[in-house]
Amino acid sequence: MPHDQRNVIASDAPLGTTVAANALLLRFPWLSDLLLILLWMASWRIASLMEYAPHASIWFPPSGVTFAAFLLLGKRALPAIVFCGLASTFWEDMLDQSQHSLSELLQSGLLFGVVHSLSYWLGAAITLLVIRRSSRHNLPTVILAFLLLGPLSALLATFTGTQALAVTSILSGSDISQIWLAWWIGDLIGIIALTPLCIGLISRFYPRCGSWILELGLRQSGSDRYGFVMKLLLSALLLTLTMTATAQFHHDEVAFSIFFMCIPLMWIVHTETPLRSALSLALLSTLTAVGIKMLALSDHALVYQFAISVLAASTYFGLTVPVLVSHNARLRQIALEDGLTKAASRSHFFEQAEQEVLRARHYRQPISLVVFDIDHFKSINDKYGHSVGDMALVAVASTVKRQLRQADILGRFGGDEFMMLLPGDTLSQARETADRMRLALMQLTVQGPIQGLAGSFGVVEVMETETIMEAFDRADRHLLEAKRAGRNQVAISA
Repeated sequence: MPHDQRNVIASDAPLGTTVAANALLLRFPWLSDLLLILLWMASWRIASLMEYAPHASIWFPPSGVTFAAFLLLGKRALPAIVFCGLASTFWEDMLDQSQHSLSELLQSGLLFGVVHSLSYWLGAAITLLVIRRSSRHNLPTVILAFLLLGPLSALLATFTGTQALAVTSILSGSDISQIWLAWWIGDLIGIIALTPLCIGLISRFYPRCGSWILELGLRQSGSDRYGFVMKLLLSALLLTLTMTATAQFHHDEVAFSIFFMCIPLMWIVHTETPLRSALSLALLSTLTAVGIKMLALSDHALVYQFAISVLAASTYFGLTVPVLVSHNARLRQIALEDGLTKAASRSHFFEQAEQEVLRARHYRQPISLVVFDIDHFKSINDKYGHSVGDMALVAVASTVKRQLRQADILGRFGGDEFMMLLPGDTLSQARETADRMRLALMQLTVQGPIQGLAGSFGVVEVMETETIMEAFDRADRHLLEAKRAGRNQVAISA
């Protein structure tokens, strides 16, 4: 699959820019690892600004980066993520001025990086296994697996991470008992709120990874950028108002008003692209974390953290609605329309014909049926190939459609045989229509060596006492009569 097609849902960049960037990253693979490290460290620094307890942040974006990296890269991401764990340990010691020894920091950083990486790699590997065994028709299962395995990975990372810091004397047992829940929830929110957006970003760094993304079927279109920005600004305004009201009135009940943010988020999910939905969730969760810090809402931090989790889950399951609608529309199109000629499918034609016959009898109006096929069609396939034969079928259907009225129905029975239902036409009128179609086929030019086609037609007027299938059998017999009489002619019932 071409790289630019694979990353459609992950990028709104111009195609030329994407291709040039991909070529540079493919030529210098180390740039991809460097960009991943920079993304992880930048997200870690943002998280450290939101700390409300040592080693505990309101939400922890690096967990989302890590989980996304392992989903896309597998074990290939291990060196970069382990390095980030080591680098962040030294950076945090420098900021806190803890004065730990170099050996303690090396041991703690390496141990933290390893357990952090292995915990999320295990969860990502199982999630990826579910994804590869599923399909776009089973998107809810994929989302459910992500929402279960992501938090479990965060729980494992919390347990192993706190134990690593305890082993290296960075944390005491009492510290662990106080911060492990906040640590886990921060990591959990980082995963479920930011992983989809991080997948979109990291797939830009590694153009050859993430081919499974398209298999999820997340391809719906969105509004123009102005419309999306306005929706995002309105959502941000509503979130800011709810958090300001919580800070102003100091009532615990007011804090729960953040759950109403599911309404604007669902609006965005159902009207925008998956990438924009993921971006909206990430920005709103970031705004929530910043609001907690700036408005001194630490007492309500747990409410907001769980609210972000619920909003994220609602967003992901909301994404399945456009996918299911698109899938059902495609199935409906397959059921109602012939895939090659775009005429009505055989089953749909007869269903519609039954309704039209009942309507004609109710209003005591005539209704006629025409069955026709292309003369010597098999020789066209044998001589010029099936692709030319398909072009001939498409040209015939297109020509006939242009000749029909809006109320008439064209269907394909199979092979080169077509059917026309003509409501309001008597037998003589239907014969004139069929003869006009026969002459139009003779003037038809098919791309390639075919100049003009011939067709044989069988025409009947549906009688009051017969079903549409009985009328079809009569018309089909007349079609055979036209062929036996020399082809390229119209045969009608006596």
